[in-house]
This record gives sequence, structure tokens and C-alpha cells, in this order.
Amino acid sequence: MCIDEALLSSYLDGELKEPYKSQTEEHLAHCSACRARLERLRTISQALAADGPSEEELNARKDTTYQILEKKFFSEDGRKPGFFRRRVEMGLGSMITAAAGLIVVFIGGFVLFGTSSEQTSEIIPSFTVQADSQNVHFVSSEGAGLDGYSLEEILAYLDSKGYNVDISIKGLQPVD
Repeated sequence: MCIDEALLSSYLDGELKEPYKSQTEEHLAHCSACRARLERLRTISQALAADGPSEEELNARKDTTYQILEKKFFSEDGRKPGFFRRRVEMGLGSMITAAAGLIVVFIGGFVLFGTSSEQTSEIIPSFTVQADSQNVHFVSSEGAGLDGYSLEEILAYLDSKGYNVDISIKGLQPVD
């Protein structure tokens, strides 16, 4: 089994500890494919080191970077600006994420804390009146009564309209 790229890179950088270092060296002694991959990694590493900035360039860029940070985040006297004097910068993605978060928090508040019954009754009217002989009215029309329908058909029709109908028969006691 050959060595993976991460292990070869660690070996090349001198970061591999024992016993992995000696096992890697032993494998490289017998595997020409891994030796070739190690050489390619070494060539890439040397090319990157040759093309990188020199120490003087890094120091010049470091000083410029520090100046930009000091100018942006510190006042002239070297103190940090107060919370309300800082400038807030947000990109479009951040603003969309913040708006979505506010919506989730707003909806979550309703879900977690609910609403009071007064608020609910203002939004969704409720009917607490039970059917009795005073509020039940019989409707009939000439020749178009319900006599042609069975009780099951009437209940199915009312159920399809969303009505919840309880039926009891006079004179029968409920069975427990």
C-alpha cells in the first residue's frame, strides 16, 4: 500500500515523527512510484519557495498592512474607538443572512411562546355554542327535503364541508 500525499508532504517538510518517519523511509526505499511522487512534491516546493517574496518584501508589506489596520481600527491617539463610533460593513450575503435570521427568530417566538387566547379569538373566531333545541332550526322546502338521503350520505356531505357532527339517540345511555 502506497503513501498518501499528506504523509509525503509531512515527510518532505520534516514534520513526520517516529515511527512514521522510519516506516516512510523504508517504503520509499522499495517503492519507485512513491519516490517519484516525493520528487514531484520537492520540485513544486522548491519552485514555490523561489517565486515567493523575499524577507524585505514581506517586511514592507507587513508595515503597510499594520498601517492600514491602525488607520481603520484605531484613532490617532492610539485608542480603540468606542462601540458606537465603529463603522459597520456588511456585504449583501451577510444582510440576507441577517434578515433570514430575524425572520426565523420572529416566527420561533410565536411557536415557542404562542399567543394568548384573547389574541387567538381576535384572529380566529371560535364557536363555543352547543347545539340544543333552542338553536337548532329545521329547514324544509316543498318537495326538496332530505327524505331522499340516508343518514350516512348526510353525514358524509357535512364531513366533506368540514363540519364535526356528534349524533346521540334519545333514550339510550352511553356504554362505558
